[in-house]
Amino acid sequence: MGFVFCFLVIGIVVASLLLIDDQQTSGLERILRKARSIQPLFLIRSAEQKLQRLNTLLYGDITITDDGRTIARGRININEGARQIIISQLNTLTSNYERGRISLKEYHTGLNELLATINKVKVLNFEQIK
Repeated sequence: MGFVFCFLVIGIVVASLLLIDDQQTSGLERILRKARSIQPLFLIRSAEQKLQRLNTLLYGDITITDDGRTIARGRININEGARQIIISQLNTLTSNYERGRISLKEYHTGLNELLATINKVKVLNFEQIK
């Protein structure tokens, strides 16, 4: 009788452990599903910051003083032709993203490439750009 009782107790303990493990697994799966939706939020925030940085570099942070003067802070000093090409590429990239033609990852990558292009153009002499 004691032998059967011992097996019964061990069976209940094993079943309880299996149920607890199953609950933890389903809880972990719920957490992972929620975590997958967080990455696009980080990409969106990062893209917004890069777009703001690009706009500041290309157009400047324009402020109007009390005496009516316009000051553009942060505008990068590059060849105007190169600036216009980068602005055109930025407008095309932004338009394609807004219309759903490219994914968020592609948009983010394109913004990275434009920032890298600005950094490359910044170190060139104006004579090198034609």
